Amino acid sequence: MIRRVAPVALLALTTACSDHGFTATEGMNDGSTPAIAVSPARIDFGVLGADDEAVVRTFLVESVGGADLSVEGMEILGDDLSFVILDEDQSFSLPATASREIPVVFLPMGANPVAQVLIHSNDPDQPVSVVDLLGEGAVPELQIQPDPLDFGEAWIGCTDQQDVYLENVGTDDLVISDLRYEGDAHDVFDEALGITLPLTLAPGETAQLLIDFTPDDVGEFRDKLVVDSNEPRGSRNAVIVGDGAYAGEYVDRWELPVDPPSDIMFLVDQSGSMDDDQRRLGENFTTFISELSAYTDDWQVVVVNDDDGCYNSGILTRRTSGYQTQFSNSVSRGGGTYTEALLLPAANGVEKTDPGECNHGFLREGAMLHIIVVSDEPNQTPLAWSNYVDQIIAKKGSAANVRISAIAGPTGTSSCAQPGTGYAEAVDATGGVFLNICNNWATSANLALLAEASVFQDTYELSRDPVVETIEVSVNGTRRELGWSYDGSTNAVVFSGNVPGEADVVEVSYAAYASCD
Repeated sequence: MIRRVAPVALLALTTACSDHGFTATEGMNDGSTPAIAVSPARIDFGVLGADDEAVVRTFLVESVGGADLSVEGMEILGDDLSFVILDEDQSFSLPATASREIPVVFLPMGANPVAQVLIHSNDPDQPVSVVDLLGEGAVPELQIQPDPLDFGEAWIGCTDQQDVYLENVGTDDLVISDLRYEGDAHDVFDEALGITLPLTLAPGETAQLLIDFTPDDVGEFRDKLVVDSNEPRGSRNAVIVGDGAYAGEYVDRWELPVDPPSDIMFLVDQSGSMDDDQRRLGENFTTFISELSAYTDDWQVVVVNDDDGCYNSGILTRRTSGYQTQFSNSVSRGGGTYTEALLLPAANGVEKTDPGECNHGFLREGAMLHIIVVSDEPNQTPLAWSNYVDQIIAKKGSAANVRISAIAGPTGTSSCAQPGTGYAEAVDATGGVFLNICNNWATSANLALLAEASVFQDTYELSRDPVVETIEVSVNGTRRELGWSYDGSTNAVVFSGNVPGEADVVEVSYAAYASCD
């Protein structure tokens, strides 16, 4: 334990230190101005151990000019913990030929403390006088390197690592008892490879500590690594700094076409209870096309009712002669084992669009794929509905261009149809339209909803994984604050209102995380 000596007791020691052999320095002025002489110019306190009594030495300040000397203050430059000026009155006046002894105490806070006493006075030729102080501490001393520890710029979400070295530069064993962080950024700095405490380091011995830096935001992070030990100071700290940055800023852009292409597939339950709805669908197809034409003339329609997924209508376009009649005839024929499991023939129909397959020419790149199922039964496929939706999206290549809509029984209680479970979930998953088959579903307003879902893209898949809070969305150069959300499951921006339409330009800007090694 290092014991400090009280100032009163230390002052009593000064009588034992009067034989310094001081040599006064004569002033160089003309005898009419203040002049100062300080001696000795260097005080060596010798070697002092941790359990030794503090040592007091003095230096002499003399007024050697022809006018009063005014000492305006004294300060210790350097190790101001190991050396302390005991005289509380460090500003004073001395008439000519007067002098004053100034006591300085030495209690080593390190192995090789060095300091200087600076004496400020009104001597015009020597306004600052200097006394060098040195001593040797037979004590442990911790050195932390590097200080500061600067990580520079690191990617947000990734971890950078740096070495810190703890060295005993003293002359006695150093015992490190604790390591901790003190600051607001300790949650981004951590010890990747720690040391077992307490740790004893012999003089000259070094321990290595590996520090992690994992920034979680943009900007500078600053903290302190504090090390407690048995050295006289008790604890030392090193500054740790680092800057967080995103890997990059990106902009994904979509230019929506005029007359956007739309590929529409109808699948109609062929059960006996569906006669009225088959007829209603056929009779209102012209209304549906009229609503669709408000958005695009570049549409294709097929009807798929058979298990194999092959259309029985041909590919109908606005140039097809008699497309109304062909559609009406197709919705009420065909069927098979899976007529009450329409997601299965839908998936089969999309798969068979390659060259040489029965539906080749229907699935077009860049077109919206809209699958519309009509049934008064739930989906009764062998596998869960999601399997067929995933298969359809995989074939299309993008969830953003797939819609599944349903005219089916409500999922609550109904007297006219069984709940359209499976279909309802597929509609929700793809942003389609669900119409209650028990109501007057064939109104112009309802068919307009189906037509709009056949054309307008409300989902925009991003090219990289974004930092969600940095996403900004604009349409035609105007930023959209509301009306969209980010869907992490599809890595897409999804519009919930005022969906972009033909000829609109959609831009999504965002920062992205780095790909960490």
